[in-house]
Amino acid sequence: MNLYKYDLNLLTIFDMIFSKGHLTKAGEILNLSQPAMSQALGRLREVFDDQLFVRSGKDMIPTSFAIKLAPKIREIMDLTEKTFIDRGDFDPVTSNRTFKLAMNDYTEMVIMPVLFNQLQKAAPNIKIRSEQISNDYENELSHNLDFILGCDIDFGANVYQKSLFNDREVVAVRCNHPVLMKELTPEIYSSLKHAQFKYGTCSNTIDKEFNKIGLKRDIVLEIHHEMVLPLMLKDSDLIINIPERMAKVFKEMVPFEIIELPFVTVDYNFCQYWHERNHKDPAHIWFRSFLNSVADSL
Repeated sequence: MNLYKYDLNLLTIFDMIFSKGHLTKAGEILNLSQPAMSQALGRLREVFDDQLFVRSGKDMIPTSFAIKLAPKIREIMDLTEKTFIDRGDFDPVTSNRTFKLAMNDYTEMVIMPVLFNQLQKAAPNIKIRSEQISNDYENELSHNLDFILGCDIDFGANVYQKSLFNDREVVAVRCNHPVLMKELTPEIYSSLKHAQFKYGTCSNTIDKEFNKIGLKRDIVLEIHHEMVLPLMLKDSDLIINIPERMAKVFKEMVPFEIIELPFVTVDYNFCQYWHERNHKDPAHIWFRSFLNSVADSL
């Protein structure tokens, strides 16, 4: 059905005639003349193929078909009024909104347990859907995602961002690793066997700094999933670089030692990113603030 063929203003006129039971009174409220109301009623009758209202003295009596139509049209009018008047006040306690967040393994591990636990208390009916970050960041935000949580992502002018938390790179080795018995100098660090997350950016920063002083790391293992790295330490002398917040989470499950990086410090600023289409949405505004409070509690 093509709605463009119909004048939806006719529904307002139907609703007013039905409500007042009088053509002239309905016209006065709608600021329409008697001829204009009569013409509109004629168009209504043509659209619905029914008399709709029959004159009885000065009153307009609805037909049985009009009586059936009236509650449906009233519902349309109520929804239309709400659309134009209601600014979408958001109540997190009663809302059942679903938010889609894209993040990598690290961000999900660090923030998701705290986010979900706090959300259950503040907004128990809200749902979270975690998505993998794709390469088409801006398109995903403009059509699908509510947020991307990440670090150093470049967007166009239609995307907003706000800092959530900072992190820094540290070194992790197995318990009783020989390197724990001595000072970790850049030379010793670079000579050890390294495992790294293949798509990480931190390693590039470290390697650039090491190249300046003529050193190069011995990378013997690259993996696709960052969460596997700490599991590689238990029975090997591998050394890994890992964000400190993730290292602390893993230490509760896998025993290993955390030590400082020698010579160079790698810091990250993790942000929430959202598209302009959601910028003024009350629910979105609330969730952005909620994300900030979660990050502050980490």
